[in-house]
Amino acid sequence: MTRTNRVDALSDVAVCYLCLDGGADETSQSLRRDCAFRGTDAGYVHLECLAGFAASKSKQARDMIECIKPWRLCPGCHQEYQNELAVDIAAEFVPFVRRQYPDDTRMQVEALNVKLRVLNSMFERLQPRQKREFGVTANVMLSLIDRMKGDTLSPLPRRYSQFEARAYDVHGEIALDEGTEESARRAEVHFRTSLKVCEATGDTDGIAAAKSNIAMAKSIYEGGNNEEVLKANKELYELRVAKHGEGSKLAINSGKNTLLIYRKPIAGMKHWN
Repeated sequence: MTRTNRVDALSDVAVCYLCLDGGADETSQSLRRDCAFRGTDAGYVHLECLAGFAASKSKQARDMIECIKPWRLCPGCHQEYQNELAVDIAAEFVPFVRRQYPDDTRMQVEALNVKLRVLNSMFERLQPRQKREFGVTANVMLSLIDRMKGDTLSPLPRRYSQFEARAYDVHGEIALDEGTEESARRAEVHFRTSLKVCEATGDTDGIAAAKSNIAMAKSIYEGGNNEEVLKANKELYELRVAKHGEGSKLAINSGKNTLLIYRKPIAGMKHWN
C-alpha cells in the first residue's frame, strides 16, 4: 500500500499500529487517536486501516455482539472510540453491513443504532450537515423496523422496539434544537410516539425518559416552567439509579440534566441519553 510522506502533526514518532506507517493513508487522512491510549506514540491509527481491521474481525464473528464490537471498541485499550473517530468508524460500519449482510434487516438496524448512539453522544458539537445525517439515519432505521414488523407475525423483539423509540427521540431532539415554540410542539409529537412504543413493551426506563422529554418540550412552548421538567427528570434519575446503579452512565447523565434545569434554559439540555 502506497503512503504519502506527510506525517501527522500530533506526533513525529507515531505510526499506525496496524500498518506501521506514519504517513497519511491513500485518502490523505492522517493518523487518528481517540480512545484510552496514552503516551506520545501509542494508539495511533489510520481510519482506513481501522475500518479494514474491523471488517476482518466482523467477518470472523460468531454472533452479532462480536460483529459489532470491533466497530465500537479499540482492540488495544478495549475502550469505546470517542469524538470524531467514533463518528467516522460508525459511519464506515453501516455500508459494511449493507454489503456483508444485504438481506439481514436486523443486522442493518444494529449498525444504524451504533451510528445513532455515537451521533447522539456528540449532538451539541455536530455540524448542521451531521445533524441532517442524524435525522436521515433515524428515518432509515424506522423504515427497516417497519419492514421487520411486516416480515413476521410475531411481536417485534423488545431490543428493536427500544431502537424504534430512540429513532423517534432523535427526531424530537433535532426539532427541539431548532429552538422555536413550533419546533418544540413537533418535538413533543415525536416524544409521545416514543412513549407509546415504550409503553407497549413495558420499558420503564424508556417511559420515564419519554416523559422527561415531553416535559421539556412543553416547557418551551408554555413559557419555560421548569417544575414539571424537574419532577420528570428527578423520577428518571431515581429510576436509573435503582435500575442501573448510581455510577452508571445513564444515571449520571440524568443527574447532570437535573442540575442543568437550575442553571440554564431548558433548550440547552441533552434530551436523549
